[in-house]
Amino acid sequence: MKRSLQSGIVLIFLTVLVFPLQTIQAIRGVPGSPDFGYGAWIHPQSTISTESTNLVGEIPLDWVAVPLNWAEVMPEISSAPSLNAVDAILNELDGRGAVVMLRLYNPPAWARTESGINSDITAQWLVWLSQRYPSLLRAVELFPAANTRQGWGITPDPSQYAILFQEVKASLQVQGIDLLLIAGGLQPLNPYSEAEDWDDLTFLQALYDHGAKNWMPVLSIQMPLLSGDPARPVTTPNNLALRHYEQIRQVMLANDHVEGILWITLINPPDGTIDKADQKYTQSVQQAEWLKQALIQMRSQLYMGVVFLPSLNPPPSGYPFGGQTTLLTEQKNLHPFYSVLQAVIQQTNPSSTSNRPGRPKTLPIPKCLNKK
Repeated sequence: MKRSLQSGIVLIFLTVLVFPLQTIQAIRGVPGSPDFGYGAWIHPQSTISTESTNLVGEIPLDWVAVPLNWAEVMPEISSAPSLNAVDAILNELDGRGAVVMLRLYNPPAWARTESGINSDITAQWLVWLSQRYPSLLRAVELFPAANTRQGWGITPDPSQYAILFQEVKASLQVQGIDLLLIAGGLQPLNPYSEAEDWDDLTFLQALYDHGAKNWMPVLSIQMPLLSGDPARPVTTPNNLALRHYEQIRQVMLANDHVEGILWITLINPPDGTIDKADQKYTQSVQQAEWLKQALIQMRSQLYMGVVFLPSLNPPPSGYPFGGQTTLLTEQKNLHPFYSVLQAVIQQTNPSSTSNRPGRPKTLPIPKCLNKK
């Protein structure tokens, strides 16, 4: 696509999306903050999405992640974005004490180029979204699963992702938008990976080869398919153990990215897909124990910024980032991990009007028992 045509598309896009600019404040789990952030997912398309927002303040959470299928909400460049479901969620979240990270994925055809995704259009879309939700929107996970064909849309290309990320970030800065961009959403290869998918560690190293240390303050990883106990060490390159995040950190340190922060934006308890011994985790009580141990283990890592735990409501059918354990079922029953998570947060930082969850990570986490 020629540059002049791209500029024309951006001008058309801007006639649809016009809002004033705002500035955001610091929050837990971001660069410069010593505090750990607790997060969970809400899927706007769920029939119980509104009910799930009540859990945010009850737990309480620091972050809520909301997936946004760009092509679905704005299939045509001239059409007004269809954001009623997202609007309803964010309206319900207002005043509940948490802030929002949007997971931006699946850009429409008019926002793509032959090599990837148009950075100018992406930046203007984020400007508009930041002004539509000025009191809540604080971060955007930019095209997660970038190391997979499913996430990138075509054959993954770390150089193109690096260029896109830097151009979008620079454009937001020029326009005065203080929106934290979360890079990567990298996924380890699994038995269902496509032939064109990149190994996440290889892809990450390629990002560093393109200067990621200077433009990637926060890297996110997703682990939708795991195996074994949370404490199980990674013994082979293809071992889908939770502690794969340690391998990610090793790549960060090998590239002198000591100040870089790691966010885990998706984890699921093992379900027996990789190892039949994991089938015990299909039971909710065992899932709760696994997630508790995983949370305590991850929170102890000083380089961890935010961990997004299971969704508060079920994801829609066909959601591309895998199924998720949900805290509130369609029948409005609570998963046992709900009370466990609530206990962990309250014990590490008792709730009060002036003392939000996310106590400095230098303080130990006391052991907590599952509530009956």
